[in-house]
Amino acid sequence: MTTSLTVSAPLRRRTRLPLAVPVSIAVLVLVRALEVRAGASPDEGGFLVVAGQWHAGGSSLYGDYWVDRPPLLLAFYRLADLTGGLTSLRVIGAIAAAITVLLLASAALRVFGRRAATWTAVVAAALLVSPLFGSVDVNGELLAVPLVALGIRAAVEAVLSDDRLLARGSALVAGVAAVAALLVKQNVADVLVFTAVCWLVAWRQQRVSTRDLRDLVALAAFGAVLAYAVVMLSAMAHGTSPLEVYQATYPFRVEAARVLAQSTSNAADVRLHRLGIAFLLSAAPLVLALFAVFGLRRSRAPYVAWALAATAGWATVSVLAGGSYWFHYLVESIPVVALAAGAVSLAAPRLLRPVVAAVVVSALVAAGYVFAHPTATPGSTVGRAIAGVARPGDTLFSAFGDPDILRSTGMTSPYPYLWSLPARTLDPDETTLHEVLTGPDAPTWIVVRNRRTAAKLAEHGSLRIIENRYREVGGVCGRIVYLRRGVERPTLVEHGSCGGTVLP
Repeated sequence: MTTSLTVSAPLRRRTRLPLAVPVSIAVLVLVRALEVRAGASPDEGGFLVVAGQWHAGGSSLYGDYWVDRPPLLLAFYRLADLTGGLTSLRVIGAIAAAITVLLLASAALRVFGRRAATWTAVVAAALLVSPLFGSVDVNGELLAVPLVALGIRAAVEAVLSDDRLLARGSALVAGVAAVAALLVKQNVADVLVFTAVCWLVAWRQQRVSTRDLRDLVALAAFGAVLAYAVVMLSAMAHGTSPLEVYQATYPFRVEAARVLAQSTSNAADVRLHRLGIAFLLSAAPLVLALFAVFGLRRSRAPYVAWALAATAGWATVSVLAGGSYWFHYLVESIPVVALAAGAVSLAAPRLLRPVVAAVVVSALVAAGYVFAHPTATPGSTVGRAIAGVARPGDTLFSAFGDPDILRSTGMTSPYPYLWSLPARTLDPDETTLHEVLTGPDAPTWIVVRNRRTAAKLAEHGSLRIIENRYREVGGVCGRIVYLRRGVERPTLVEHGSCGGTVLP
């Protein structure tokens, strides 16, 4: 084939984005609107709770709660909480997805040309609505991926631009985007990996001089420091220290991985199996296979091709290293898969067409299934049941996880760990929990996720404390609900559905 010979032409000129790009974005926004859950997912609800009360002088990392996430993620959720809550968050998620498609298509256009921009936009839009990639809910990966796309676009421009000022400005933006992505989700180092490999290969091929490379690296480093300083100063103003953020986002993850490895539960293995199946069903591996065989070998922009290959490797490590294997981890790989499709569109267009068709069909079928069988939000149903009989001043502790229950009730929790993994890692003997349950600020309500959770509570004596100080008042969606003795509230009434599609 000789189609790869056309790659060099777009490097010398810019053209407008093809019509397929705005069309893909419009379809993306429409499908995301149809996919919206009736209630919040555990992460959506939990992060809204944490961000909504984030204040200086709190008793934990973010106000009165602790979570192993960087502050820029909480800033996005705080914006959502201030501007309408869950609805606003969903709008922010749709905007993030649309910007991602636009920036990735622009990068493909700049490097590979109009045809590549079309295929990149189509693949990115499809994966950003696919439940198989966990793209339905607004998680950290979805909020980080437009920053990854921005960083890749800027890194490419820094190499390709003949305008020295534009090239250096792009390097500055790449540095800002690299750190901003890490400050949304601490493992999303994709911009750093892509930029390092892209610029190094471009230098080795003498597309970038040693002096220019030194300038680009210096400006990117300055942008990174600037972004870090702005975010951390804002976090400090809300009472969160940089050292505590570092401890929460990196040393904690190492300890949490050890805790997961020692777990006797096979839940993580089940999720890993489902994650692998979902990735295969998405048809994304076919795009990457074509890129490895054709796009990488035949590319006239090897600095971009090798950067994509390196970033694909990092994304694989990043997805698997977390140890929990949730579907939304796959969102991190979307920029690589989409741009790989753009690269292949020049090297093997005939082979790419059926593969992209498979990606689109897979995404739409999965999205259609979720639309017909909405994803379950049992936490919202439990929260509404409790909120319907609660009184002002009531508090709640959910053992362990389901922080969306707290969001649905509008209550606060005296226990700082709203998610299961932080509780298991930082309070393994449940010492802090014992202090909360026996202290003056003991919660009014306790929700125990299931009988297995009750068994874990029994191991360290927490269940005995609960049974002595609380009484069981019912069950909603399989959750066991307790009310503190001496407190009278009406009987729980279930409002809403507990069933639906269950995604890991």
